[in-house]
This record gives sequence, C-alpha cells and structure tokens, in this order.
Amino acid sequence: MTKLTGECLCGAISFEAEGEVPVMANCHCTACRQSTGSAYASLMFMKQDDVKITGTPKTYQHKSDAGTVMTKHFCENCGTPLFTQNSAREGMLGLRAGVINEQQEFTPKVNVYVSSKLDSTVLDEALPAFEKMPG
Repeated sequence: MTKLTGECLCGAISFEAEGEVPVMANCHCTACRQSTGSAYASLMFMKQDDVKITGTPKTYQHKSDAGTVMTKHFCENCGTPLFTQNSAREGMLGLRAGVINEQQEFTPKVNVYVSSKLDSTVLDEALPAFEKMPG
C-alpha cells in the first residue's frame, strides 16, 4: 500500500492518496510534452477512488492519437499540471510525479511514446521502451 501526498505550486489544490500504484511510466508523447512544458511526463497511476483531492482543478480535454479522450487536470491559479486521465483506462488517475512529496516512491518501469521523444532525452536502457502505448 503506497501513501502519497502533494500539491500545486500555490497550494490551492492538494491531494492525499493511498493504494496500489500498478503503473509508473515516463511518457514522451507530444501532448505530454506540451502540457507539462518538459521533455516528458512522469506519471504514477492509481485508482481514482484512492485519491482524495482538496480544491477543484481546471480541466482540458483532447483526443489522443489512438482516439481516446485525454483529460488534463491543472491549477487554474498557478498552472501546475497535477493529474491526467485516459478514457481507455476508466477509473484510473495519473498523478504527475513532480508534484508528489514522497518522490522516492516514483520509480519508472517503462518509457512510452519514445517515437516522439526529444533527441536530447537519454533513456534508461534498463527500462522497456515502446514506440507508442503498449496494447
């Protein structure tokens, strides 16, 4: 059982989570890079019901390259990206690893969308890497 806490830069939105973390990944897709302003997004996925959010994030939805609906959750005040959801993974919530206080809990297990990674991004060769999202 993993316990996680975190908050946005201004503190208006915080969360507490307790449960299993079945997926920890770095995503290099263009949408993740654009929405984070970073080379890739580091995510910890948990059951949405295991995450208690205080405050109300603003959301933005877009379609993925696979046609699923992606929902990005962020602080309206400071702009911090906090969570992500994929309509293909109902009931799951991706927590952005950079906002988690217990950062030692994040150990990525996979890199996805390496087909669109920045050329300068060095990948850990010990981790599986997928050109897109594995089935």
